[in-house]
Amino acid sequence: MEVFSPDIFGEPAWEMLLELFVADAHSVPITGRIVADRHRVAASVMSRWLKHLTVQSLLIGDGDSNLDDELTLSGIAMEKVEAVLLKARFLKDEFFEQPGSVR
Repeated sequence: MEVFSPDIFGEPAWEMLLELFVADAHSVPITGRIVADRHRVAASVMSRWLKHLTVQSLLIGDGDSNLDDELTLSGIAMEKVEAVLLKARFLKDEFFEQPGSVR
């Protein structure tokens, strides 16, 4: 099951999606510049990812790659991030199952 294109993982795009997911959960506004600064990503690189994620319908609030626009994950992106996190939890449980635990 492929949720996101593999080109997102290990890139600033994935950090941005996670940051926006957490920011949404805490009702905290966030911009591309905040994410870029936290992860030490060049503004030009973050701008390109903003455009890419917007074209992929994963971001709301940006279209011209302005790092200072407030960003929000789209409903599609929220579902996809949740799916990845659930899969990660499942894998963790599979790999680190407690000895003697009953399934």
